[in-house]
Amino acid sequence: MSTNDQLKQAIVDSVEHGAYPEPDISSAEVPSTLLPALLTDLQQARDEVKVSNIRSLSKDIAPDVDGWIAQAKKLQADIERSKATARDIVAQAEAGKQLKEKTHDAGNKVGLLEKEVAFNESLATTLELIRSSCRILDRADQAYVNNDLRTALDLTKQCDSSIAALSAVQDTRAVGLLQTRSSRFKANFLDKTTALAQSLLQCDIDARSVTIKGNVPEVPAVDLELIVDILTYLGGLDIYIRRLKRDIEFALINPRLSTKPGQHTVLQLDGACISVSDTSSKPDTIATLDDIWTALHFFSTHLPKSVCEPLSQKLLPSLFETLTYSWLDQTVPVQIEQMPVFQHILDRVSRLAEQIDALNWSNTVLLKDWVQNAPRTWLSKRRETALGAARSLLFSRLRDRKTVERVETQTVSKGDAIIGGTDIDEADDAWAADWEEDAPETKEVEIKKPVPTISDDDDDASAWDMDEDDTSVPTESAGTKASGEDAEEDDAADAWGWGDDEQVTEETSKPDSPKKAAKASTTKQPTSSGDRELTLRETYTVTAVPDGMLEIITQVVSDAEILTDPSYSGSPIGPAASALYTLPTFVLAMYRATASTAYGKLDSGNMLIYNDASRLADQIRSFVNKQAEKDATSTLPMHLRPSSRLRLDNDIKALETFAKRAYSAEMESQRTIIRDMLDGAQGFSNCNAEPFASACESAVSITEGRLRDVHKQWTPILSRSALLQSSASLLSTVLSKMIMEIEEIQDIGEEESKKLRQLCDKMSEVKDLFIQEHPQGGEASDMTGIYCPNWFKFQYLGELLESSLADIKYLWTEGELRLEFDADEVTDLIEALFSDSDYRRKAIADIRRS
Repeated sequence: MSTNDQLKQAIVDSVEHGAYPEPDISSAEVPSTLLPALLTDLQQARDEVKVSNIRSLSKDIAPDVDGWIAQAKKLQADIERSKATARDIVAQAEAGKQLKEKTHDAGNKVGLLEKEVAFNESLATTLELIRSSCRILDRADQAYVNNDLRTALDLTKQCDSSIAALSAVQDTRAVGLLQTRSSRFKANFLDKTTALAQSLLQCDIDARSVTIKGNVPEVPAVDLELIVDILTYLGGLDIYIRRLKRDIEFALINPRLSTKPGQHTVLQLDGACISVSDTSSKPDTIATLDDIWTALHFFSTHLPKSVCEPLSQKLLPSLFETLTYSWLDQTVPVQIEQMPVFQHILDRVSRLAEQIDALNWSNTVLLKDWVQNAPRTWLSKRRETALGAARSLLFSRLRDRKTVERVETQTVSKGDAIIGGTDIDEADDAWAADWEEDAPETKEVEIKKPVPTISDDDDDASAWDMDEDDTSVPTESAGTKASGEDAEEDDAADAWGWGDDEQVTEETSKPDSPKKAAKASTTKQPTSSGDRELTLRETYTVTAVPDGMLEIITQVVSDAEILTDPSYSGSPIGPAASALYTLPTFVLAMYRATASTAYGKLDSGNMLIYNDASRLADQIRSFVNKQAEKDATSTLPMHLRPSSRLRLDNDIKALETFAKRAYSAEMESQRTIIRDMLDGAQGFSNCNAEPFASACESAVSITEGRLRDVHKQWTPILSRSALLQSSASLLSTVLSKMIMEIEEIQDIGEEESKKLRQLCDKMSEVKDLFIQEHPQGGEASDMTGIYCPNWFKFQYLGELLESSLADIKYLWTEGELRLEFDADEVTDLIEALFSDSDYRRKAIADIRRS
């Protein structure tokens, strides 16, 4: 309840109860703002009391109410005095505020005046600095004009310091103009200093000389050290050193290290001048290294250290690089005999590096690395030389051909199954007829790269990042892939004479078979046990490649053997000895990789590859065996002997496989051509009616001509046995196709059978290719049946085409027809040749039962 309400309630209570206590309404308890309202309320309450209780109040109460009113008026007067006092206080406060604002304004004016004073003082200082800088710049310019470069440098430094103090006002136009003037002065100063430097250190590219002077006559007080100080301060030293390095290279280094034909030069000293002069003879590497040291020592003596150090950092790397590639690498010898000279060069290079290090110049790492890598460098060059010689040989000596002889001696006993008879002469002839040159198998053999065993002795070779055994075999040609057809597999086997031994054995047991004659020159020598030694000789054609390859390999092994000798223990390339034994593998890999391309330009290139690769494999095998025999008496430790370090077995196998693949690829190519030609006969059906008759005759004639052409092409290349075997393999392909297609004809008339017999006889004319003259002038032998496994079957087929049923039955029961045909083949031919009858059925039944 508010105070006003309390007072009103007190008055009401007093009136109601007849008591009028005097309430305490001092100004301390009643807010001044409530007094007027309270007084009004009291007057209203009084009036109300008077009106409402006028009759009930006694006259005794009236003085008390008046007291209340008097007290209220007094209180109102106090309030008025308080208000007046408050107004005075407010007025005084407003006056203080105005005074404070005036004081603040006065303070601002004082601060502004202080800033103005400071600015004026700063402006005066700045203007003084600008004027001082201009005066210093003027003095520097005057010193520059008077060629007093030391004073000009000092004043330039002072001017830069003065201008640096103006960093706070560097964006002003006055300072900008000052900086521009300073930059122009320093640019002119730098140009003049650079010109003086070139006058002190003159590089005459046309005269190929460099002259260093102590001073310039026009400016005697200037020397190189002052020039370097000025260039360093002005930031032009690096540019000058780059230009100086370029001029020295053009004037001295490049002419002296040039290897152009007819340009032989040496360095000459004449006091403070070094120049390049021509000479009649080419200086050796030692003289070149001496000249390099002469030039470097000249610069270290006549140039201050402040020039030599940055110049060496830029000049030496390019100098050593040019020296290494133009001279040092070219002096690496290939021949072992030149090692002493190479050792002298290595010593001189090491000494040159030490001399440069004594000058406290850096960047001699390239020279030191070259000396340390000398064995690797020599080995790389030796390998490049060997591979380059192999490649050059392969592409340049293929036209050089020669006839070589292959000799093989075997001991055969009388009871040996290969002889197959009691007659010694006839048995020898049969054995010789069955002998063949080792021919490659046509079955695909997966060549797995062997994992070389690494021993302590191999560590040296592995250090050269070279594989010990690289037996990579060239990718198989498309013609050597298995076709999956039985006929082609049989043809591939026939290409190498598989089953020829069994064929010969069977033929020798036949009473009606043609007599077989020896196909190679034989020499018979009886032994003490009664056995016979037969020496078989054959000749064939090879190029100059195998002998050349063998010569390269033997030279590499010889070099490795020499380096292994204790006398070469101190040789700089001694550590490369063990790695040399891997080079033959690389040479042979190079041969296998490039032979197909090189031989592909020749007629019958694959057959030449077969001969060359086979001969090379034989030569390497013989060389390895001889080396092993030689090492048996060597005094070297076992792990240092060449025979223990050479690992050529896998390479020999790879060569043999390579030869087989080349032969197989050629045979498959020729078979494909022959089959395509024979396809022109269209299965020999209706061969007696045009136009089929002409097509059949043409196909057979073309195929026969192709066989003769290929035989003629191979005759000067292959040995006699390989020639007969290869030609017979192609003939066997032709005969197999003709037999198969004739047997597939369902109905063969009389005229058609005669025509087919004529075609068979036409194809049989190629037997003259297999006639072998007797070495002693005896009767010639027909070797067709020996080399062509289906020759007799084809002959029987020709006879069957014009035979009667009785003849066919007799040949089956009493002759040798069943040796070539099976019962189903014969019955199918009978059904195709003869019409159905009781006699045919009876003949077929007899054939099936027998």
